Parts: sequence; C-alpha cells; structure tokens
Amino acid sequence: MALSNPRRWIESAALAAALASLPLSAAAAPALAKTGGPASCAECHLQEIESWKLTVHFKTLDTMHRRPETAAMLAKLGLKSIKAEPACTACHYTSEPVLDQAQVTAGISCESCHGAGADWVKIHGDYGEGFTKATEPAAHRQWRRSTSIANGMLNPDNLYVVGANCYSCHIMNDERMVNTGGHSAGSAGFNLLTWSQGEVRHTILSHDNKANPEATPEHRRLLYAVGAILETEFSFRATAAATVKAAFGIASARRADAARKQLEKIQALAPTPELAAIIAVARPAGLRLNNVAELTAAADRIAALGRTFATTVTGDRLAGLDSILPGAADYKGKPYEVVAQAAPPKKAP
Repeated sequence: MALSNPRRWIESAALAAALASLPLSAAAAPALAKTGGPASCAECHLQEIESWKLTVHFKTLDTMHRRPETAAMLAKLGLKSIKAEPACTACHYTSEPVLDQAQVTAGISCESCHGAGADWVKIHGDYGEGFTKATEPAAHRQWRRSTSIANGMLNPDNLYVVGANCYSCHIMNDERMVNTGGHSAGSAGFNLLTWSQGEVRHTILSHDNKANPEATPEHRRLLYAVGAILETEFSFRATAAATVKAAFGIASARRADAARKQLEKIQALAPTPELAAIIAVARPAGLRLNNVAELTAAADRIAALGRTFATTVTGDRLAGLDSILPGAADYKGKPYEVVAQAAPPKKAP
C-alpha cells in the first residue's frame, strides 16, 4: 500500500463524499467474488509487483503453512488446513473464486490492502481517451479518483481508511484463536509509520517509476499520529471481544491502555482539537471484560473522528512530534530499490 506518498489534498466535494461513504472499519479480506488477484494490477504496476515479491506479505503463500507453530495451532483449534479456514485466509492470504469456490492464490497482496478491484480497477487505470497519466485532464483525474473510491478502492487520500486494513489484521480480535490456539494477540511493535516505510513501501508510480523514497517529514508525522489513533480503535475492538481473564483479554486491554496514553503524549507535543476530541472518547472507556457495547461504541466514534483527523490535520501542524518519531533504522524490512528501466534496443541502420 502506498502509504508513504506525500499527502494529497482532497480535491472536491465528490472525493470527500466518496471517502465518507466507506465503512468505518475496513474488512480484513477483500470480497471474494470481486477479487482479481495481483495479476490484475501487474500490467500497470510492474515495479510495485517486483517490490511485493521481496516482502513477507508475498512469501507467506509458500511459508505460512509449513511452519511448525502453524501446525501446532491448527491442532489445538481442531482445524486441518490454514489455507482452507476463512479465519486464517482473511489475513494471511489472497483468495480468488475458482469454479465458484474460494481458492488461495497469493499471499497478502494488492487487494488485501486496497480492496477487491472488480468494480474499480478499470476506472482506476483509465486516463481518458487519447490521454496518458502525464496528460490526463485535471477534471478527469478528479472523476477517476472519486469514482474509484466510491466503487471500493482504498487509497491514501485518507490514511485512516487504508491503515484500518493493516490494523484489522495486525491486532487480533479472535479470543479463541489466542487463548486456545496460542496465536499472538497482535503483531509486537506494529506501527503504521515504521512498517509502511520498510519493505512494503511503494511510492514508485508517483515518482515516475524512478525512485521509491520515504515519506516527507510532514507525512511521517501524520503516519505516526494516524497510526496511534488506529491502534486505539482496534485495541478497543479487541478488548470488547474479551470474555474471560486470560491471555487475549489481558494483552488486548494492556495494548488499549498503552494506545490511549500514546494519544495523550502526542497531544501534549502537538496539540490539535481533532485529537482532543478523540482522547475525550478514549479516556473514559472501561477496559474490562464483557464490555462490548461501550467499547464498540467508543471504537466506532474513534474511527469516525480518526477519518476526519486524517483529512483535516496536516503534517506541519504536528512538528512537535519530531522528537519521538522513529527513524529509518526502525523501519520494518529493507525498502525496495527501483530498478532502472532498460532502454529499448536501437533499430539497426
């Protein structure tokens, strides 16, 4: 997911409306019937596909089911195949419809992050008859983007919407999977800034396929702040699912408490009324067992406010965060280095 692109301004009421129409929290798995797989993106995104092939997201297709810990977890849960269990495939794989049946065809891929593409992929790549990406009229670009989003595309026009897909998998909300199966309650150290700027970074297309630079200082601040809000929302959702005092409930509540404390720290360094509104919702929420209604309502409200934060707060307003931002040494994995495109062979005289 191209989370490290410089922040794009919302260009029209139509685009803002398209973003607002999306669900508060993105589902972990794209809609099966509308999933085309990474091949549907490869024609235009060659470099992005090559960068993806170097990631853990890509490699999980051939490695996840072979891990001893996977076999042990399946046995504890009474399951047979990780590639046949929807609870597993939703986050670990990409499935496509084959003879009306779900079949795993890739690891975590394009549509895992950007949404199933059947309703928007052609619109997304249509620059208008007779035009290219470089010459596309501004009005057509605006229509193309807003229509793609309205049809289900998740893109960085709102970091919160795309980031929700990340957090919906990196924070577990299945109590049995953790308490009985031994699955971790969430990815340790997961952070929208450090993980988006590492091996999954792909800002290639927006830089004419010549570079894959890290986010600007302003955008890194926004990634960090938005990530903290998402961490709060999804750890609240996880805590809401806890019914017994065991590994899942304890880990989820601790994570939720740490997340809302992090929001307080961000607010102290770079205060904004938008974040203050989120903290006002998060601070009084009771992190206790069987508190589904209160925690779910709080998470829903945080999601709505988080989306507003992501579209209204700019990185220059968050300069106070620079002292606590992780650096390049903290990025998760090595970013892809763009391969120079070979010049076409010269015709013989």
